Amino acid sequence: MDKWWGVTLNGDERAVKALSELMNINKALFENLYKVHANTIEEHVNKLYEQVPEYEKKFLKYVNEQLPNLKRYLQVELPYSAQLISSIEYEIYISSAEIDCEYPFDARDCIITFFQRAPEIIDLYKEGLSAEQINLV
Repeated sequence: MDKWWGVTLNGDERAVKALSELMNINKALFENLYKVHANTIEEHVNKLYEQVPEYEKKFLKYVNEQLPNLKRYLQVELPYSAQLISSIEYEIYISSAEIDCEYPFDARDCIITFFQRAPEIIDLYKEGLSAEQINLV
């Protein structure tokens, strides 16, 4: 169980490992971006909401609103698919480049992309679609 995200990943070991790595990167993005640590993402967002300027609150509101949807998608049985794993690894590659949060807007973009792309990727592979149909590139 990933306590911080509040989900348990199941399914193919390689897919779980890749998605877990992507989730850890996004946790690190949150922590590095705001220099705040918490036991759960909900706790993290609540702590931040009290501390950040108004323009940042819009980002946190987005995260809070999208979190239930993300969690629902992360609770599926991940199938083995080389394309699924490759798609997740691509997101890891992009997001890990921003882990130092040298460019805060890019780090925020990575978090938003994670919230958008993870459900899309999982849903499409669950339905058995190919990488071309997902239109990743």
